[in-house]
Amino acid sequence: ARHLVEQLLTLARAEPGGAETTVAPADLAETARRAAADVVPLAASREVALELDAPRAVPLLGDAGALRILARNLIDNAVRYCGARARVIVTVLDEAGAAILRVDDSGPGIPSEERERVFDRFYRRDPGSESGSGLGLSIVRAIAERHGARIALTDSLLGGLRVEVRFARDARR
Repeated sequence: ARHLVEQLLTLARAEPGGAETTVAPADLAETARRAAADVVPLAASREVALELDAPRAVPLLGDAGALRILARNLIDNAVRYCGARARVIVTVLDEAGAAILRVDDSGPGIPSEERERVFDRFYRRDPGSESGSGLGLSIVRAIAERHGARIALTDSLLGGLRVEVRFARDARR
């Protein structure tokens, strides 16, 4: 119940009209490092190889705390749903002036016809498989929208799902 309340509060703050976004210089690579570190114990318990490819700073303007929640939710979901002894790669890129956070996994992925639905509040593909509220990706989308970012779900080269969050050039100033 406590986790659900925390998730609902986080979603309320992230949505338009929620708490005011604190815009300040942030480093997407450092944010991803911290978020990945938060998920290491879960990955270890599931024998999931969690890799981070963020070799240099990728500056942007944003709410560092909210961005960490966005990254942690994506990484946590990948680790939870990819299966035991799978692989998750978190990549941070500076591509053509856009800051990009990419999470790839080797799990079963999400069928293309369901990819938009996973952002719906309380939607869970398989309610019995994992504990959770079904709010994680709703939170991710709300934070991304507040930062002017776009999210794409595609097939990963690892065989599972790729989630890519692309922050617009203006977020880089």
